[in-house]
Amino acid sequence: MQTKESDTTQTKEVSRSTKGPWVFMGISLFLFLLVYIFNKGKATVAALHFYHLAIEILPMLILVFVLMVLINLFLKTSVLIKYMGEGSGIKGWLIAIVTGIISVGAIYLWFPILRNMLDKGVKPGLVATFLYNRGIKLNWLPLMVVYFGLKYVVILALVTVLASVLQGVIIDVVMTRNLNHRK
Repeated sequence: MQTKESDTTQTKEVSRSTKGPWVFMGISLFLFLLVYIFNKGKATVAALHFYHLAIEILPMLILVFVLMVLINLFLKTSVLIKYMGEGSGIKGWLIAIVTGIISVGAIYLWFPILRNMLDKGVKPGLVATFLYNRGIKLNWLPLMVVYFGLKYVVILALVTVLASVLQGVIIDVVMTRNLNHRK
């Protein structure tokens, strides 16, 4: 059973994490207003650029939202934790490596999906490993072989995979210490 103190700590952590984006947006709007006051032309160009970027990103954000809904509907937390949670072992690392290598699309589209998976119990180190392995692009490997040679590409890919696991382990250690320190 949780004590009142731990409930208060959790509430403070949640409120702190939800305030950050609002503070960032407030500061951004304030800076935009300052630019608008001093240089309306540059502010208008910036607003138009933001508008076009938002229109370009909107379909991808809708896709991410749909994927997150599907993950929440069909991917049971117990299955996710079994394969990528604390006790996942080598299976979790292999899944993170392979899915990182074969993943496609803009990196920012993966952030909300990965955050959702973290909230469901996926180890932070596996998320870091996934992100690190996005650096290996299967579609560019043949061209890399032409320019750099097979030996170079194989060594680079192996070093990237090994470094991703090392980074994941470091992230897990640091995050575990931070979570234990907060308790």
